[in-house]
This record gives sequence, structure tokens and C-alpha cells, in this order.
Amino acid sequence: MRSRNWRRSLWYLLLALVAAPFLVMYVGFFLRAFGEGMTLGIIPRQWGITSFRFMWQPIAWGLGRTTMWAAFGNTVVFATVSGLVVTAVCMLAGYALSRVEFRGKDFFLVLQLILHAVPGQILLIAIFFLLLYLGLLHRLSGVALARASLEIPLGIWMAKGFFDGIPWDVERSAMVDGCNRFQVWYRIFLPLVRPGIAAVFIWGFLFAWHDFIYVYTLLPGTIKLMSTLIQNLLATEVVDYGYLAALSLVYTIPPLALFVFLQRALLKVPVFGGKGTA
Repeated sequence: MRSRNWRRSLWYLLLALVAAPFLVMYVGFFLRAFGEGMTLGIIPRQWGITSFRFMWQPIAWGLGRTTMWAAFGNTVVFATVSGLVVTAVCMLAGYALSRVEFRGKDFFLVLQLILHAVPGQILLIAIFFLLLYLGLLHRLSGVALARASLEIPLGIWMAKGFFDGIPWDVERSAMVDGCNRFQVWYRIFLPLVRPGIAAVFIWGFLFAWHDFIYVYTLLPGTIKLMSTLIQNLLATEVVDYGYLAALSLVYTIPPLALFVFLQRALLKVPVFGGKGTA
């Protein structure tokens, strides 16, 4: 009994040592955001919300015509469009790859993994010229489509996994009742894979929300998102770290809120009695 408790204590100690740097980082993050008059750079003399003044004042340091709410709204639109595109394409492609047999299916699946393994930075120049020829360069919607394309390959695998979990008897029964392929997908399968829809949307939304390289390269300086706004503040001669911490805290709230809101759907994974293979 003592040996078991000793081992458990060692494991807890090891986990605490691993988690300590991350815990210190987050504690310092909140102290900087809500603290005022810092001592030694980490101990606040008093508490307040002065660092959050960007919520009712224009951004300082030469960015007077930029407001946090404009950048925040652009980021929400950018991430939502990307998430919706990823969800629509992956739900359609995932169903087709799960239920329809066609020549080259296995090669197509392997190709999706290869495409996902390619870093997005390598494709940046090609995507730049593609958007230029399509007339979508320097447009929020065009860059959102480009960002969504990077997450579609693995998103297809995620969607296919959810459709594979639905027994073939469900599809056959629907088709016997007169449903075509699209009606089976829309009326029968989508309600059964709601956790998959939520998971794929969160996947596309989060990667677009925290994107910097594509936004910084493909959008003009007049269209600011939260990531480029924070980068501009870091590039100033004098950096107000409390101000920066508060802005970064606001930047992290929507993804956390989205996950909390959809976590119930993510936990409701359907369990079926059969396998999704023919």
C-alpha cells in the first residue's frame, strides 16, 4: 500500500513539474493584464482595467485610426468563413469517401494526408498568384478560402471517420424508402453526425483564428486582424506589456467560448451497433 502511494506521489510530482512552467506563464499573463504599477515586472501594486482601454479608445502608437473592434470583427468574419467552408467541403467529401466506391479512392485518401503534411508556408507563393489571377488577393473572403483549403485534407479524414461509424443498414433503409444520395446525406446522416460537424467547424475556425502568416502576407495593411494588430504593437519602440497582455486575453476568449458552447455536442458521439464498412 505504501509503495503504491509512493508511486502515485512521484507521478503527481512529475506532472506538477511539467505543468509548472505553463501555470507560471498563465498566472503572469493575467497579472500583467489586470495589474497596475508592477513591482519587479510581475507583482501588481493594485488591480484595475486600465490595460483594457483599447475597448473604448482607439489603438495608440501610430495606429490611432484602428480600433480593436474593427480588427476583432474582421477576425470573426475571417475565421467563420473559413470554418464554414471547411465544414461544407469536408462533410460532402467525407460522406462520398465513406459510402461511394470509385476508382482511385484509396489514392485520394493517401493524397489528402500528403497534402496536409505539406507546410502552408511552402504553398504561400503559389496561393498568392492563384488569388491574384482569381481577383481575390487582398480580400478577406479570398484569403479565408485559401486558409480553409489548408485544413480541408485532414478535415476530410475527420468527417469520414464519423460517417464510417453509421451502419450501412441505416442508409439502405433510407434508400429503400425512396431517398436519393443527397437526401440520405442531408436528412439522415447529418443529424447523426452533429458532433462531427461541430468538430470539423472548430477545426477550421481555430486554425483561421490564430493564423498570422497568410493574413500578414495576403491582406493589405488597412485590413487588420487581431494577430496582425498584436504584431504591430510588438513592433513599436516602447511596448506596454500590460496593454498587450489585455489585448491578447481578449484575443483568446472567442475560441474558448466556442469550445465551451460546443463541447456538449462534441461529447454526444453516436454509438451504433454495426460497422460503417460494406
